Amino acid sequence: MELLKSYIHPLAIPLPPDRENGWKPYPIFYGRTKELSNLSCHLSVLVQDCSPHPPHRHKHEEILILLDGEVDIILPDEETANKERIKRLKPGQFVYYPANFSHTLQTVSKNPAQYLMFKWHADFVKKNSTLSFGHFHLSHFVEDSALKNGFGIYLIFEGSTAYLRKFQCHISHLMPKSGYAPHSDDYEVAILVLEGEVETLGERVGPYGVIFYRAGEQHGMNNPGDKLARYIVFEFHTYPISHFFSFLAKIKDPKRWKAKFKQILSLFKKNLKR
Repeated sequence: MELLKSYIHPLAIPLPPDRENGWKPYPIFYGRTKELSNLSCHLSVLVQDCSPHPPHRHKHEEILILLDGEVDIILPDEETANKERIKRLKPGQFVYYPANFSHTLQTVSKNPAQYLMFKWHADFVKKNSTLSFGHFHLSHFVEDSALKNGFGIYLIFEGSTAYLRKFQCHISHLMPKSGYAPHSDDYEVAILVLEGEVETLGERVGPYGVIFYRAGEQHGMNNPGDKLARYIVFEFHTYPISHFFSFLAKIKDPKRWKAKFKQILSLFKKNLKR
């Protein structure tokens, strides 16, 4: 699996559904980072009364952001805790699924649901974490008085997960003709543009555009338009030790050694023919 690089993916919705199967995913990026074994993003289109899968649980942690349509989030585990088993999700809302948390969803609107999903996991697992399942809204605005140099943020949540030392989500506001200079972070960042237009990595990105910054790579941001730009930011702060566990997992992976053996054997056969 390739190491993810900083990346921009313009996105225009609605995207067409698969009427025959009911669910159609559109891959955006897929790969690994220095500490995360896998980090991916895709957009899904789900038609009315359909689910992408039965209730299931898996090792990945996930963020699901609804962009269009309406869905019911179905949470079998919540029933035993006297909590709401079904949560209605409308555009501008999103949920966080912890690892091994049972879930599925079903579209309830006539028009197909369009939702963006980020998924990740690591080889290092921390048993205790502070973040549990969460249902959040994107309708948060920063007061003009709180903007400094045309920029301000509104914190949505922050905490530890099974794979992340800190997982932070905030909404950023960038006034027209404002921005910040290129810099690098020691963690991965994923961004979804909500309103307006931003310029980064030499490209302009409008609403629903997805931006990914790899840890350690320079990136800046500015608003070249004449309207407020608003975008949601996810910061993936990993555990320092996770790099060691990722390396250990590669050593123990039989598929990796099998591929290496085939590669060596192929080179050996080529040399014999010379």
